[in-house]
Amino acid sequence: PLTKHAVQKRLKSAASAAGFTLPPTHSIRIGSTTEYPLRGIPFNVMRAKGRWDSDAFLVYLRRHAEIMAPYMQANPALLAKFARAAMPPVR
Repeated sequence: PLTKHAVQKRLKSAASAAGFTLPPTHSIRIGSTTEYPLRGIPFNVMRAKGRWDSDAFLVYLRRHAEIMAPYMQANPALLAKFARAAMPPVR
């Protein structure tokens, strides 16, 4: 199977061959929390694909909200899903 370690090793090798260094691979996981919603991937699928064991990925969604705002405002259905997923629960 293609493990996390194997992916990291291959990415580092390819980057080295191209003459540059990669940011930490955790950045890829964080970046996916921006990319997936913009591609219409549901939050529950995003959580599973990112192997998030908790709702910690919502922290990254909130941080990226300003970046994503213009794109989400152009897609009301996505904006509504984001609001439901990212807003803290009412207590």
